[in-house]
Amino acid sequence: MAALLKLAVGRWEAETVLLPQGQGIRITVFGEWFPIRAVEPEILVGDLVAERTEVMRDLRRVRGYLRKMPKDGARIVVRYGDSQEGVVKQPFDSKRVRPMPDDCR
Repeated sequence: MAALLKLAVGRWEAETVLLPQGQGIRITVFGEWFPIRAVEPEILVGDLVAERTEVMRDLRRVRGYLRKMPKDGARIVVRYGDSQEGVVKQPFDSKRVRPMPDDCR
């Protein structure tokens, strides 16, 4: 089922971070406005679903964590259940993921 409303999303950025289970990826998607709703937003990168997804205080960013690196070319989608969905034009590219600083390893 397609989402009823289109969500305006723009660019994305990602960085390598430490998670309780080891190394992972923090992905942030930027948009015009991400509402705070009873239904939490989801970030999907290809077939991976980000965990601990949250809308940031400025309501223009949504962020989540991936346990493994998505495949290059994977589609990035932010959605609120079946009601709202936005697709980032630029697909995932592992070369754009910022590495973890040396002092954090």
